[in-house]
Amino acid sequence: LCHRAQSKHNEIMPLFSVIIPLYNKAPYVRKAIKSVTEQTYKEWELVVVDDGSTDGSGNIVCEFTDSRISLVKQDNAGVSTARNRGLAESTAPYICFLDADDWWEPTFLKEMAGLIERHPNAGIYGTSYYIVKNGKKRIAPIGVDNGFGEGEINYCRVYAKTLCMPLTSSSVCIPRKVFDEVGGFPVGIKLGEDFMLWLSIVLKHKVVFLNKNLSNYNQDVDVTYRGTHHL
Repeated sequence: LCHRAQSKHNEIMPLFSVIIPLYNKAPYVRKAIKSVTEQTYKEWELVVVDDGSTDGSGNIVCEFTDSRISLVKQDNAGVSTARNRGLAESTAPYICFLDADDWWEPTFLKEMAGLIERHPNAGIYGTSYYIVKNGKKRIAPIGVDNGFGEGEINYCRVYAKTLCMPLTSSSVCIPRKVFDEVGGFPVGIKLGEDFMLWLSIVLKHKVVFLNKNLSNYNQDVDVTYRGTHHL
């Protein structure tokens, strides 16, 4: 069992809490964690929530000795419960999520910090991302206008243009106070829990989007590991 002290005991509170929900992703989680430790922006803590994995995924987390990384283990309860548990165990004012089979580009957190500084009143921040299939990256065809750089978007209108999600669970950042307001991820559903949360936020808050490809949505996951968390 590997469980480091939570970074809430550190003297300096990080700007970002990164939460990885983990269920049987042993071949992939190492790359996800490395993409966090290799961020050019260093003011973060990482909470990995092992949601009852049976393939030794938690042991891979223990390979990392960075004191900013914590492993929390729980009985299998589903991805929403795992993310909400990570939220409860974390401390920073801004929350980023990363799926255990995805990964970030090295400047993801740095760009998020700049976006927050320039647009401090948003309820959710997002970036464009790559879709990875057959080992090749392609830019997600998000329906923002040609030449769009950054700024506020109408989430529903952008989504309707191409039906490609403007926000994914590995390309967003949300203020903790907004999570407190909406009550976290909905529990008890197997698909679309992130989409439901985005909608509950965008109906009340501004969505600020950065049109830079800073996250990698991995569609090359072996079918053995493709299933999400059991319930």
